Amino acid sequence: MKSLFVAFLVLPFVVFAQQDDEKKAFELYGEGIKYFYSNDFENALVKFDEAIALKQDFQYAYYNRGLSQYKLKNYTEAATDLSAVLKLDSNNIDAYKNRGLAYMKINEYDNALSDFQHLIAFNPSVLEPYKYLGLCYYYKRKYKLANEAFSIYLESYFDDTEVWFQKGLSNYYYADFDVAIKDFTEVLNLNANYITALEWRGKAYQKANLIKKACEDWNTAVSKNLESSKALLQQYCEQ
Repeated sequence: MKSLFVAFLVLPFVVFAQQDDEKKAFELYGEGIKYFYSNDFENALVKFDEAIALKQDFQYAYYNRGLSQYKLKNYTEAATDLSAVLKLDSNNIDAYKNRGLAYMKINEYDNALSDFQHLIAFNPSVLEPYKYLGLCYYYKRKYKLANEAFSIYLESYFDDTEVWFQKGLSNYYYADFDVAIKDFTEVLNLNANYITALEWRGKAYQKANLIKKACEDWNTAVSKNLESSKALLQQYCEQ
């Protein structure tokens, strides 16, 4: 009877200690968030570490520690933290997106593809993940799949010059030079000062045996101080 009485005495102290730890964990997390939004990611990490030490299942602390690691270019650590988030909540779409981005930074394109495909399956009407899907396929040199993904993304984000440019590169390496020319032209329609697109459109023209147009683009690029186009002019136009 005495041991049972002792057990009842100890239990409330354990519960209160756990409650104190959780309260302190949330306080530390709040301090970490303040550091995070002040772009002080090193100190944010310290606070998130301390919060997690007190509350092992602290999903938000893992998530924001992952973002802090990403900001500090610690991409492997970021992916690890975001994986911890997904163990706690398998439907956290932001964790999938950011883990996919972290995987891309460390060239783990298959893992990144899996995360972006998960996002698309979760909500097919949201087209942003197709951008990252296209980039993964591009870096894996699967240019046809990259072009398909970029095309879907551009249905909603038509003015994204970077994706038009990336699509142009995909079509160039896929040897679809006519479409590459159209892609680079789209870039230039959106931003006439995107000089690199001029050079690459010139390369696509050259591959399509439209040498005069290629030389015109490279001349314009040189006039806008793109030094790399000089060698192309000398090789293909000054004969």
